[in-house]
Amino acid sequence: MSDSSAQVLYLRLGDDAQIGIFNDLYESLQSQIDTKYSTTEVKSAAAVKPLLSSPSLKAILVVDGGLSGGRCTALQTQLARYIKAGGTLIFCCLFSSFVSPLNADRLWSNFAMPWKFGDYHRSTFYLSQKATPAFGNQRAATLEREYSMKAVHLKDSTVDSKIYVPLEQSRVESMVFAPRPVDQSQSPAVWAKCGEGWLGFIGDVNNEQGSQKLLMVMLGKFWSNGRWHRPDHNQVDEIRNGHEYELQCR
Repeated sequence: MSDSSAQVLYLRLGDDAQIGIFNDLYESLQSQIDTKYSTTEVKSAAAVKPLLSSPSLKAILVVDGGLSGGRCTALQTQLARYIKAGGTLIFCCLFSSFVSPLNADRLWSNFAMPWKFGDYHRSTFYLSQKATPAFGNQRAATLEREYSMKAVHLKDSTVDSKIYVPLEQSRVESMVFAPRPVDQSQSPAVWAKCGEGWLGFIGDVNNEQGSQKLLMVMLGKFWSNGRWHRPDHNQVDEIRNGHEYELQCR
């Protein structure tokens, strides 16, 4: 079922290289989202502020590293207010590939989140038991029980917010590095309450199918009979109605 009246904002503040990579690597994911929501790409900070108060705005997807730049501090403050007032913002797609650890930490600090940029490697991660209370039965059942991804991890996220986690048997998966144990305190996928709203993070850098499913679930969908659906109305949906846009700070 399509939520054609709900909008999702693609926040694309990166340079031309990031725009090209996103278009190539995330075409199929964008197509899934575009068929379910009214989507918009915004490329100027000035165009964002009036959209944040729209009653149809469902979520903002930060799909590249542009928001983390120093020129976007004012926009970061606006987005922090939007989230704390009940909005949803998700760091995903190219964000982890095009943000420095220092800029990422500063950005999350502006959102009053304790997150820190963590390790970067491939491993197999497992769905946390916290996923069901976070998303509800229908949406949590959509998610992969386990999958391998190369991802940036978050440090200092709460236990309840970690959606995928490494287990004791998890090892770094690499053709170059030794299969060393993975830091079990870090997570490549997080869904955290922030004020009255929600803040998501998907650190996968290769657009794995499991990460596509997770993003759709964060947007309020579940997979059944080859299609994405909305949860039943009697299920709690943690995400508010919303918008999609693309931005560039200036």
